[in-house]
Amino acid sequence: MAKILVAASSEPRAILERILAGHELSCAHSLDEAEKMLLEQHFDLIVCTIFFDESRMFDLLRLAKSRSDWAGIPFVCARIRRHILDSRIARESIAFTCKALGAAAFLDVGDYEGDSERSMRAVIDRLLLTAASPTSMQ
Repeated sequence: MAKILVAASSEPRAILERILAGHELSCAHSLDEAEKMLLEQHFDLIVCTIFFDESRMFDLLRLAKSRSDWAGIPFVCARIRRHILDSRIARESIAFTCKALGAAAFLDVGDYEGDSERSMRAVIDRLLLTAASPTSMQ
């Protein structure tokens, strides 16, 4: 079980809670709240939705990557509602920016057919396994 910081508003947070069931989740509704949680606790993963705290996903990503004690935490940017940001060009730009700023992944619900939540969970589980591998060998 991983300890995951979920940065999202209510509706997407409920979806992420389903996707991440079985993990220990701490939910932040604002950038300030997320920063406070990061200062007080250790997390194995950060998952942040596109419109977190009035579109401050990139602010949280920059903050997380700016500190040496947080920079190693895998950061997943996510679009988990199909009706949000339905422009392909906009999604590609966001995905590019996420990678350029150091995110481990940009998960887009639109990239998966069938059970998108299960597919997204599989990607997240692989990220957690990869992130845990170096420390499990020590």
